[in-house]
Amino acid sequence: MIEDENSDYDIIFISVFDHWLTENEFNKEIHEIGEKEIANRRRKFENFISELYDLTPTYLWKYKKQNRFYIYSVNSKNHLLKRCDIKNQTGESGKRYDIILPEFRAVYSEEWDWTNIIRFKERDKIEPLLTLAREIGLNVLEKN
Repeated sequence: MIEDENSDYDIIFISVFDHWLTENEFNKEIHEIGEKEIANRRRKFENFISELYDLTPTYLWKYKKQNRFYIYSVNSKNHLLKRCDIKNQTGESGKRYDIILPEFRAVYSEEWDWTNIIRFKERDKIEPLLTLAREIGLNVLEKN
């Protein structure tokens, strides 16, 4: 867990990897993987997001005309999965979605390199999210 320099939130990482990639591992694990492994990684993130929807109310956000910020509740699991577009996620995609989780005082965000971020206020509140990630086969990484 590290503090995000740009906010009052701490951050923790949810990844398909069980450790931070070295420079030598990066190219192999991001650019040189087969379709079967890509599908496996996508499945894990899709399962995590599906379980988030079942676990707690989820919200998304977008900008509207004249730079208005709009938060809206997700009306179905299919709506959430379509918005997250996991079927097109790659190791180089990122910043396409943020899922607001008020019950956990947290935001789950897609990042790149098959590692996403949970921004949170209270570590004990997000423990169920970390447990869920591990149950699905994802890993929780922290930077000291």
